Amino acid sequence: MEDHPKTEALTYDFIDYGTNHTVLALTWENKIIPFKIEIDAVELILQSYRNQLRSTPGFGTQAYVTAANYSLQNKTNYDEALSWIDIAISRKSNFNSIQVKANLLSATGKQEEADKMMEDALEIASNNELNNYGYQLLGQKKNEEAIEVFELNAKRNPDDPNVHDSLGEAYKINGDNKKAIKSFEKSLSLDPPPNVKANSTALLKELGVVF
Repeated sequence: MEDHPKTEALTYDFIDYGTNHTVLALTWENKIIPFKIEIDAVELILQSYRNQLRSTPGFGTQAYVTAANYSLQNKTNYDEALSWIDIAISRKSNFNSIQVKANLLSATGKQEEADKMMEDALEIASNNELNNYGYQLLGQKKNEEAIEVFELNAKRNPDDPNVHDSLGEAYKINGDNKKAIKSFEKSLSLDPPPNVKANSTALLKELGVVF
């Protein structure tokens, strides 16, 4: 119990929030009594997904992908998540759903299956999906794998300046400055939009090249 400015009426207020708890305070006259309430927020959200997927509005393919990915991000409920993503893939197989399944397989120790799934996903990936996946790999410090993805994208989309700009970034991060310079110069030769041009130019300058 703590001292508090005098309050005539008995009141209840939530005074603190956390991922898995909240604090409810009872305030009366000049006293405040806090109560910590523990909750399993992840399980509550998972139960909400289960309820949605049982209802008619919840049967959209993306709902299964979202529920499976939530389990993946919170490192829990893998078996059910795999069943959800299998339903999604059976209805509409795309890069996003296959990637989620590959990551779930990896999380459950089935790396060989996961690698095969990602190979399948890369076969159908769009320009933007490849580019985003490359940056995901860079964020995970998987530089060599990221370079392979960016190189694949550059091979498929040789006239896209952003593809070469992204490849240049990956080379630069990996310490291959000669290849980075070549990629940035290629990007600039393709009449890039202002944001891509600014990025390639700035990174070339960092590498000692004025374009």
